[in-house]
Amino acid sequence: MTEDELLEGVAQALALRARWDESVVWWHIRRSDLALTMGTPGIPDVMVVLDGRLEAWELKTERGVVTEEQLRWRRALSDAGVIHHIVRPADYDELIERIVGSRLVRRGLRSL
Repeated sequence: MTEDELLEGVAQALALRARWDESVVWWHIRRSDLALTMGTPGIPDVMVVLDGRLEAWELKTERGVVTEEQLRWRRALSDAGVIHHIVRPADYDELIERIVGSRLVRRGLRSL
């Protein structure tokens, strides 16, 4: 799974959850390399208020390397009491379940 595929699934789940739960808000800059930004580089990919907690998620492929700038943000956010996760494809199913819970519709093959 690529980082873009991981992000797409997480974004869809967050958008779905936000439709029925107004307390869920989230943010992501799709192309930070094209955005006019200022400040310290390395901000996490997704910022979300979920289940009453502010969380920061850095999305990576299974072999993706967390940069020093990203680690700096992780430390600063953690020191400020913000929950910070490195999210990899291996975490995907558990995270989607956490976001949408029982509203997740699982599709399986029908027996013939």
